[in-house]
Amino acid sequence: MRILTISNASAQESEVFLAVEKVLKSRGHDTSVFKQDKCLDGEYLTLEIVDNVPVYYVTIDGQQLDIDIFDAIWYMHPMLPRELILHKEVAYRQFIHNQFFAMRQGLWSLFRHKIWINDPWNVFMVENKLNQARFAHKVGFVTPDTVVTSDPNAVRAFYKKHNGNIVVKNLATSPIMDYVLATNVVTDTHMAQIESVKLTPSIFQRRIPKKHELRITVVGEKIFAVKIYSQEDEATSVDWRVKPKLNDFEVRMEETDIPQEIRNKIQQYMWLVGLRFGCIDMIVTPEDQYIFLEINPNGQWYFVQLRTGAKIAEAIADLLTTESV
Repeated sequence: MRILTISNASAQESEVFLAVEKVLKSRGHDTSVFKQDKCLDGEYLTLEIVDNVPVYYVTIDGQQLDIDIFDAIWYMHPMLPRELILHKEVAYRQFIHNQFFAMRQGLWSLFRHKIWINDPWNVFMVENKLNQARFAHKVGFVTPDTVVTSDPNAVRAFYKKHNGNIVVKNLATSPIMDYVLATNVVTDTHMAQIESVKLTPSIFQRRIPKKHELRITVVGEKIFAVKIYSQEDEATSVDWRVKPKLNDFEVRMEETDIPQEIRNKIQQYMWLVGLRFGCIDMIVTPEDQYIFLEINPNGQWYFVQLRTGAKIAEAIADLLTTESV
């Protein structure tokens, strides 16, 4: 089979791609990787219509490849280069983003019949955290009390209802370049400035006591879970991702098992949202209750493989060479 990966040239994503590519090549499959962030350096997506027939191709290292020759597409959240994201003409930044995004959306539609990890239209839907919560309730996951709003009065009421014991999260992924906005505890100081929430809708949730946290990587029918000891370090007690390393994190973690009931709900959730791959974050309370927080359809998984030896790269290779159902 021939597999096309649509990704970026960063060291982090290259290492992840190479781990899966090694498995695919050992099984006799051919791989190519298109790097969206090299769009100023000779890597292009191009659509031509010849005699009323559309032909969509990629240019990689100077070679044009018809996308229709590929059997599967691994879509790893491609991004534009810094030069375009931070274009000197600020008024053009959103325009540039929209043009490249529309180009990729055409690919999503024309090749939806291919094997995908994941179908980008489904990813686009699931990345919306309001949709995530809706489907979580459908399968019976327990979720924290939540309000998503830009209304200061709604936040004040929520803060009062939970005696000031709430946290705030981003509604959208990676909103500021080169800066990670972690989950934070909302304090009286924040509430004194809560009128600023009018500038950006945010997620506010009741703060849940934690025994530990879970990172659950789902690849088809396979589930890889790690227990994250976030409460051992005050810095990671609210958000365990605040101490990142290349493809890893400083927080202690270990492979673990999860109840069959939770496994069943995870598989039902994945089926409902139309994902073949995803990374789920959960809290386990001191009473051993499992609380669903969110799913990342393009989440980091390589650190789980590095820490535990879990064969996630092999599972992804399996999925890329197996027809979706």
